[in-house]
Amino acid sequence: MTVSGQRRLTLTLSYGIVLFGAVVFIFPIAWLILGSLKPPADLMEVALPRQLTLENYVTVLRNFPVGRYLLNSLIVAVGSTSLSLILGGLAAYGFVRYHFRARSFFLLFTLLMRMLPAIAVGIPLYLLFSRLGLTDTFPGLIVAHAGAQLPLVIWIVHGFLEDIPAELTDAGLVDGCNRLTVLFRIILPLAAPGLAVAAIFSFLLSWNDFGLSVILISTPDLLTMPVGMSQMNLLYGVRWDNLSAAAVAYIVPTLVLALLLQRYIVRGLTMGAVKG
Repeated sequence: MTVSGQRRLTLTLSYGIVLFGAVVFIFPIAWLILGSLKPPADLMEVALPRQLTLENYVTVLRNFPVGRYLLNSLIVAVGSTSLSLILGGLAAYGFVRYHFRARSFFLLFTLLMRMLPAIAVGIPLYLLFSRLGLTDTFPGLIVAHAGAQLPLVIWIVHGFLEDIPAELTDAGLVDGCNRLTVLFRIILPLAAPGLAVAAIFSFLLSWNDFGLSVILISTPDLLTMPVGMSQMNLLYGVRWDNLSAAAVAYIVPTLVLALLLQRYIVRGLTMGAVKG
């Protein structure tokens, strides 16, 4: 086989693998959307819908407080993401710009904290937050989610800040800026792709969280969407038509966020935002 033939074969195999991966990832989402548009009687049929209907969405919005669940999840996700970005950005800047004893150990320790499952810290958090009066409150859940997101944010932003020359900090200090001004006006804008990647991963961690949310929140009006959907099953049985419509409404905000931050995400992933 000639060199051009080998290249053509390699290119064909590459496109085939990419196409197969795209089908594997997109098929469940497409099937979910089609299921939400099927009449209840046709939902379990493995076939394209004979007719499309919005009846499932109308039923879900009329019978279940989906809007409230989504709003609760949005409040918690935005609040925890903002808090983790602020604290994580400051911590990552400290790890990069300040050399102190046991710096590598503390940086590794933050990564080890990310490996703890929610159930391992959920009960201690519940006992602690109960004494502080933070259970069944948005601030308590926001702090809990931010703590779970913080190690990931630190490592992502740390990788970006390492690529920014230290001379920029020195130049800002020479021009009369203090360190916080240099950080917020010079360093963080240059690390915007890394912050965008950290933001969307943090948002998804909070948006999809079930363990901490079900432990710390029990008031029906404060339930997040994952916990609320589980309550829908418990109270009314497994209605796949309603769950499909609720699940589609659940994934829309994450798709919108990904589209809004797409430019920064692509830059972040190609610039090695998760470099150790």
